Amino acid sequence: MHVGENSTKEVILGLIKTTGKLSILEMAKELGISEMAVRKHIQALEKDGFIKSAIQRQTKGRPSKLYQLTAKSEDLFPKKYKQLSVELLTELKSMGQGHLITELFSRRKNRLVQQYEIQTVGKSFSEKLQVLEDLLLLEGFMPEVRIEEGQVHLKEFNCPYIETAEEFRQICRSEKEFIKDFLSADHVDIKSCMAAGDGCCHYIIKQG
Repeated sequence: MHVGENSTKEVILGLIKTTGKLSILEMAKELGISEMAVRKHIQALEKDGFIKSAIQRQTKGRPSKLYQLTAKSEDLFPKKYKQLSVELLTELKSMGQGHLITELFSRRKNRLVQQYEIQTVGKSFSEKLQVLEDLLLLEGFMPEVRIEEGQVHLKEFNCPYIETAEEFRQICRSEKEFIKDFLSADHVDIKSCMAAGDGCCHYIIKQG
């Protein structure tokens, strides 16, 4: 894909972002290019999952097809969720409510365990471990699982929460407890932690 094409696609996405829903004709008029040119970019964006179409019924004439952004395309626009999270947690800490931060992460851990319970109920330890690895991969942790001398070594080479975890280590303790409860493991030790400056988060898991 050429740079010029990328730029036009970005303009189209920005236009839809600020407007909501647009037809190809409306986009062509706004951008000052032909409908055929817009259609070419729209087809590529729809194929890549950045936009989706919907039919709008009209009282007169033929129904028109309108295009809107998908959840995937929303990730292309600047977000400050991590910054906001750190700021809110910092405010709680400065208000002397540090215990609430710990409670928040504990409640989140319990909610996640319950959420994925349907995928682990009745499964063996090794089956649960595979489900956990798949889940961590999906969430962007870049996991690696190895069995050495009868112990499970789980390494995470990416931490999606690194900025927040560096300030609030409760996240790391909560992650360890989540792994323990998810696997119904007997014990989980943290050998290394990215929030502490290590190259990966390394958990040693003892089977329950």
